[in-house]
Amino acid sequence: MFIQYSSKLTVYPKVNKIQRLGKHYSYRFFLVAVLFFLSGCSTEKNTFTSRAYHNLTAHYNVFFNGRESLRAGAEKINNSVEDDYSKILPLYKSSNPSTATAATSDMENSILKGSKLIQSHSITKKPKRRKNHSKSYTRFIKQDEFNNWIDDAYVLMGKAYFYQHNFPSAIENFSYVVRKFEDDPSKYTANIWLIRCYTELERYVEASELIQQMQADENFPRKLEGELAAVTSDYYAKQLYYTEGIPFLSIAVKQTGKKEDRLRYKYVLAQWYQETGNTEKASQTFREVARMNPPYKMAFNARIQAAGTFTGIGDAEKLQKELRKMLRDKKNREFRDQIYFAMGNISMRAGDKKKAKEDYTKSAAMSVDNLYQRALSCLTLAQIYFEELDYKKSQSYYDSAMVVIDDKYPNYPQIAERHKSLTRLTDNIYAVEREDSLQRIALMDEPTRNSLIDKWIKEATEKEALAKQAESNQMMDRNYFRQNESRFGLSQQQEGAGWYFYSPTTVAYGKVEFERLWGKRKLEDNWRRADKRVVSDEDLVQNEDSLMTAEGPKKVQDPQKPRILYSGLAHDRFANECFTWQNPYRLI
Repeated sequence: MFIQYSSKLTVYPKVNKIQRLGKHYSYRFFLVAVLFFLSGCSTEKNTFTSRAYHNLTAHYNVFFNGRESLRAGAEKINNSVEDDYSKILPLYKSSNPSTATAATSDMENSILKGSKLIQSHSITKKPKRRKNHSKSYTRFIKQDEFNNWIDDAYVLMGKAYFYQHNFPSAIENFSYVVRKFEDDPSKYTANIWLIRCYTELERYVEASELIQQMQADENFPRKLEGELAAVTSDYYAKQLYYTEGIPFLSIAVKQTGKKEDRLRYKYVLAQWYQETGNTEKASQTFREVARMNPPYKMAFNARIQAAGTFTGIGDAEKLQKELRKMLRDKKNREFRDQIYFAMGNISMRAGDKKKAKEDYTKSAAMSVDNLYQRALSCLTLAQIYFEELDYKKSQSYYDSAMVVIDDKYPNYPQIAERHKSLTRLTDNIYAVEREDSLQRIALMDEPTRNSLIDKWIKEATEKEALAKQAESNQMMDRNYFRQNESRFGLSQQQEGAGWYFYSPTTVAYGKVEFERLWGKRKLEDNWRRADKRVVSDEDLVQNEDSLMTAEGPKKVQDPQKPRILYSGLAHDRFANECFTWQNPYRLI
């Protein structure tokens, strides 16, 4: 073949045509091969090709997406729960009932993906039998399911139902895996989650049976031992058997791979040591948590608890110095009540009861948002004064604690009973003291008695003047603030914040503050008065009107006279009913 060279680009039309025909036929061949492959991948057939196709698609398409949704939902649940470090933390945040709807869409998507995997990729048809087959092939052909990801799909759906607190559906899925996949390792995962389901439902007998069964199984996977230890610890914690749960939680801490879980388990382990009275081990474990670089709030509480569990052995002054440094840190302003409480514990164990009482008192005074800490501080002071036989102060602190605790508080029945007993006792003590003071005043000579009452009049007048001045200043400040609101348009900006009573948080706090100041009062007229027989202002007005006659107004006693003043200062029925100037000895 002669080839002519020229300056122009040489074109070989015959060769290009052959290349184009080759590409065309290769595309057609590839399309035919794909169609042939897909035709052989129906779930109605059980061949090597169909099994490979459905295993691959189920794993890297449907199951992968469902698992990612489950992980995202579990992370949302963990972020939705704010831990209360004043109480013993639960091992799992998902145990909180409020988390049931925290990740609804993610969990529903996981359930949808699991269902799709089962419906679209399950292979139950038996393969063609070979004439000569081995024992392994015999075991293989006896299977009810030939897709390796079907059991994982059921476990995936069971976990999603669990996070939704739909425990019956979760149990149904996990139980199916245990029954149908006896020879697959997935049954161990299903059993672990079954233990969690039974524990959440307080079906402790069934949970205990499964725990013993798993512990006795020689084939139990080593990589799941940490999870089994954790769910066993949770089983004991739900029943408040912390002593029995400590060994299992110690195993979970060592064998848990995720740092976040290891931190939480170790902190809870320290709390369990503290709850069971092993303060030395608790302090040591709290310090280990603080050295593991945890989140700030956990690190702060770990240091506080480590100091609070001081056993008396060691340098108490060094711990106090560390706490005073934390007290000066602006980041810890909201935690000052806990810091003072820890300082009180250290002083108490060091033998300085006076300093301890001062710190506990500051802790109680600064507990505004943390009602649990306020109750703890008040109850600690109440117990100290009770042991010192100072029943009046003890009753006062028990009274303050009863305002913020309910029947779910630990040892509530005993606390309530002691509060009632002390209230009855102190009422009698106050009655005796009033009687003694009345008798002492009654035995005075008239000049001395009048001098005392003149002193009371002066003090009452000064107090009333100070109160009026404070009220006037407050009114001026309020008017000034309203003027600024109108001037700068702040009222419009804050309008979206809503009314005070539209916020459940502010209403609940207001209720607690009201009961702290006034106690539990019935909604009725003159609710401020403990004794309704005391004359009200309206009654005084009516009495004044009744004193008017046709002859003109009668003489009304000056409210600053000794008799009237004494009635007000005594502020009880004993002075009003029993005491008279004409007969000062009439006290019964």
